Amino acid sequence: MIRPATLADIWTIRRKPRSLVMLYHEAMLALPHRPAWFTLRSMLEASGRDGATFVFRERGMQAIAQSEGRNGRPEHDIVMLAAYGGGQGYPTDPDAWFRVLEVLCSATGRNGVQRFYAALSHRHDELREVFRQLGFSAYSQQMVLRLEGPDLDQGTTLAPMRPQSRRDVWAIQKLYGAVTPRTVQIAETRAARDWMLPLTRGWNRPHRRAWVVGRDDDFNAYLHLTSGPTAHVLTLLLRPEQRELTTDLLRFGLGQLPDTLPVYLLLREYQQELVLPASDLGFQPIGEQILLTRQSTVTVRRSILNPALDAQPEPNTPIATISSPPEDVRFTYARPARYHK
Repeated sequence: MIRPATLADIWTIRRKPRSLVMLYHEAMLALPHRPAWFTLRSMLEASGRDGATFVFRERGMQAIAQSEGRNGRPEHDIVMLAAYGGGQGYPTDPDAWFRVLEVLCSATGRNGVQRFYAALSHRHDELREVFRQLGFSAYSQQMVLRLEGPDLDQGTTLAPMRPQSRRDVWAIQKLYGAVTPRTVQIAETRAARDWMLPLTRGWNRPHRRAWVVGRDDDFNAYLHLTSGPTAHVLTLLLRPEQRELTTDLLRFGLGQLPDTLPVYLLLREYQQELVLPASDLGFQPIGEQILLTRQSTVTVRRSILNPALDAQPEPNTPIATISSPPEDVRFTYARPARYHK
């Protein structure tokens, strides 16, 4: 049986699972994911746009799948898969997760979620096959780096960046289009308004800040910082001809941090030339992720009365008529057939 989570499931989710897979995205690195609290929040939000938790139960074995909504966008990130109980003769964990994810995607799709994303670690080969069979496809790869040591470059130069303003979103979108492959742009479907920073900080959302460098309508670099109670996460857009600014940009971002929490840097596979400058500042790779996406079919709601209310021409059967030939038409008659004995 597969269904949305209820209050009775919270006690199960609070227990230590037999197997657990966390699919960390940018916000989850900065803000800890609490499965039981997330389940309660998804139950209170009946629309399912901000989060969903589904449970698979079979003969004492439970499997949990959770997806988290992206603020202001009809999209969900698959964030957690867990299994409890079970043993010999029970469905394997990948099989149970396949079933619960299939129902989760179809149910949230009916609530208006149009796209699903998953950041899957490279070491989960079996789960990658599960997502492939569910219709997910890879559109990029991502490297996760963590600040491990001191600044080996010992430089003091900072990039001349200024805080992002609301009028900068179109220029940021232009920069994104210039440095991002077309296949990634199609998968992420970003618009200019998606680069806007939130005016207020939600109680369950990480704090976001960003800076830009360049002319008002043509930026050379964009630095984004996501901060939470557990870590800070940096992402970077940089024109290839300006990659010598990498260390200055990252050093500027590190200078904005008010504490000593861990710092992560996310770089895509098409940003490989930035790995070496980042390592000079002490960032070391700790993992790689495959970025997956799936399009969802959204149900179009239409009243059954609409066809009756729509103005349509009345059906009629055309009457066969013989039209009169124009006066200027000259008829050509065939010669009469001759019969030969």
